[in-house]
Order: sequence, then structure tokens, then C-alpha cells
Amino acid sequence: MSSHSDKLGRGALHYASLEGATSELRSLLASHVDPDSPDRDGFTPLHLAAQEHQVEAARLLLDAGADVNLTNKYGNGPLFVAVFNSKGRGELISLLRSRGADPFLVNRSGQTPVGLARLIANYDVARYFEDLP
Repeated sequence: MSSHSDKLGRGALHYASLEGATSELRSLLASHVDPDSPDRDGFTPLHLAAQEHQVEAARLLLDAGADVNLTNKYGNGPLFVAVFNSKGRGELISLLRSRGADPFLVNRSGQTPVGLARLIANYDVARYFEDLP
């Protein structure tokens, strides 16, 4: 993939994160590509890894210094995206929390990751936030 952005403002790092292409991610990060580069809607590679539950991709981005609390144009951080897309899978939620993701980060709709987790009824996502008030 080239280092140029497409019409969504996404480059190679965004797509490697979405796909969990860890070898490509390592190579791109070693060439000092910004791990926090946003697309046109403010989604960073970490948001996209969270969206697709790409745990190892997220770990590599965090190790490269990705900001765990950067928000997109909707005010959602990677943790909110992980909760929304988790389908009950919690490894990424746990990883983000262990790296300092704010479970009380309020988005533009007034919702937080922990609040969303408690609202989701079809999956027991709230169990990943049982330690919080």
C-alpha cells in the first residue's frame, strides 16, 4: 500500500489496522508513520483496530505511542468504538483500559463507554466495567 491517503483520508496504516495486518503495521510504525493520524472523520488507526477487534494491531499501535483517548468527530474514543463493536469480546476493551482509556469520556451525544456497556443488552459487555461505580 502507498503512504498516500484515499478519499476517506485513510492511508496504509489505517487499512493495516482495520485488517490486523501486523507485519505491515510493524513496518509502517518502524518508518515513523504517525500512529494517531486521523482520517477525515477523525478515526485514528486505533479506532479502526478497535472497530474490527484487532487486538494485536491495537497493541502495536499503543506500543508505538498511539493516544488511547483521542476522539473522532463524534467525540468517540477507541474504547467507545471497542464497546460498540465488541459483540461480547472483551480482550480489546481490557487492553484499552489497561493502557489508560477513559471509561467516562463523554461523546457528543452525552454517552460514555461505560454507559454504553451498561445499555447493551444482547451482550454482557458491562462485565468489563464491573470495577467502576
